[in-house]
Amino acid sequence: MNARPRYNVEISPVRDITLRGTADLSFWQERLQGQDLAPAADEDGRAQLLLVAVDAKFMGMRFRESSIALFVRDPPDGVYLVHAFNSSRLFAFVERTFYHTPYYPAKILVETRLPASFEVSLAEGLILGAEMSPDSAADTRKPLRSQEESWEVPILLPRADSRQEGKLFFARLSGPADAYAFAARDTITLTPTPRAPIIEWLAESEFSPQEWAIRETATHARTKSVNRSSVQLSPAGQPG
Repeated sequence: MNARPRYNVEISPVRDITLRGTADLSFWQERLQGQDLAPAADEDGRAQLLLVAVDAKFMGMRFRESSIALFVRDPPDGVYLVHAFNSSRLFAFVERTFYHTPYYPAKILVETRLPASFEVSLAEGLILGAEMSPDSAADTRKPLRSQEESWEVPILLPRADSRQEGKLFFARLSGPADAYAFAARDTITLTPTPRAPIIEWLAESEFSPQEWAIRETATHARTKSVNRSSVQLSPAGQPG
């Protein structure tokens, strides 16, 4: 795959929330040892993570999903998909089986209208949630910036065994976005559970939310998953 990515799935319109934050770098360096990857550090020496929540339809079926991803050093601007959830058991199965992605079923709620929020729940209850403060109405909470965005990124996938070759796919996210600082009265909930170790990892690495990005009419696209060795990436993290 040396040409531009061929996106075989495109979904629009999509409502999505991205919560960007930082965490302890050494914790995530240890977690990635078996993946031949290293976390990228920000200017303060912290790892950078994305918590994403999506509400969309595919082939007439409504679904919601939530994913947790970590920026890595190589490829530059690449992210490692640590764990993901989908409200559809069928879609979660298809993701794991045909795309080799770490998706598992969960109950997910997404609200992109201010005050924005998302929740991920399993049978034992709420395990992951983020919510703007109740007084965050559209006429009182002003965005840091509002702009049209288009982001293409290689997404690297977990491998269960260090002898396996790692896989990746390319994703493109585009559409108008409003960015807001994570305010003092905004909240994040992390309730560790053995069924989703990622929640404990976020807590142990002292994940600190920094910024919301909210899109009401986004377009999401993705390629098939391929072996990392089949892709020659440019310094910008794109096929070259």
